[in-house]
Amino acid sequence: MFTTGFVYNIIDTDLSDAYKVSILLSIYLKLQLQSLNNQTYQNIEVLINDDCPEDPCDPSIFKTYLTKVPFKLFPQDNHNLGYHKSFEKLLKNSDGEYIAFCDQDDIWFPNKIEKSISVLEKENALLVASDRQIIDENNNIVKESVRKESKKIWERWHTGDDIAKYNLFTTFAIGMVIVMKGDYARSTIPFSSYTGHDKWVISCAATDGKVAFIEEPLVQYRRHSNNVSGILKGINCKQDYMRKRVIPDSEAINDFLTKYPNFKDKQEVLAFNDARKNHSITQLFHYRYLSPDIAAFDIMISLTPSFMFPFLLKIARKYG
Repeated sequence: MFTTGFVYNIIDTDLSDAYKVSILLSIYLKLQLQSLNNQTYQNIEVLINDDCPEDPCDPSIFKTYLTKVPFKLFPQDNHNLGYHKSFEKLLKNSDGEYIAFCDQDDIWFPNKIEKSISVLEKENALLVASDRQIIDENNNIVKESVRKESKKIWERWHTGDDIAKYNLFTTFAIGMVIVMKGDYARSTIPFSSYTGHDKWVISCAATDGKVAFIEEPLVQYRRHSNNVSGILKGINCKQDYMRKRVIPDSEAINDFLTKYPNFKDKQEVLAFNDARKNHSITQLFHYRYLSPDIAAFDIMISLTPSFMFPFLLKIARKYG
């Protein structure tokens, strides 16, 4: 635990006997901080890591907008950790009975924490996720419910579903909708260096116990006009796709199977993983149920000449 370098905001109020929730905040904006400050659940703290050493934030912004909850601003590292290792740092230094990840410039509904904890306890789950709304850069609601408007399998799962093997390929909940039991969340450290913290903790929780889903929006997820599909960001050619997506995905799976060597769906996962690396159209088609979109895209890549790849990317980014 760090013992120096914190900036504290101490609230002289009775936080009740409720279990403490540690909110891990890696990026911030004014509306986001206000939404944390207005949570109906009383016993929360905000742990903050400013992962931008070359341009550190002004701590006064937290004093200005986090007026109802205590916060801790951790000393900066001398280099950028990246978002997953930044959250790992925060998680290592947390002690809350519950953990909530807070990233991007999103807005939480006032009852997000209260509702999430209620479902965690009712379902005896290790992790809970929720539906979300989509807003644009001007805070206009673009989608009232991702859940209701999506037909993707990773948006349509239910409490108690066995999602671990599917989540290893496609993340079934983005970080800021996740709330976890604290001791369990800390047991998932270290995170794999090859994937996001959200994909990692969901796969772990779905393997070790029960994961739950709240079928109502509890957050607003901001989608900017320049957003690009996650699997295609930074990809310009076939070699980019292998180097930046397929190989890191494979390494993350290796890390997961090192942690869970007896994972019950190990053979399926390895078979699909090998099919991706080896461009095996037959095997990609056979195991497409693990991630239909990835299987379809990988098959298209295998069949598309290199000079046609930019055109394929254009289509995928438009409709993905």
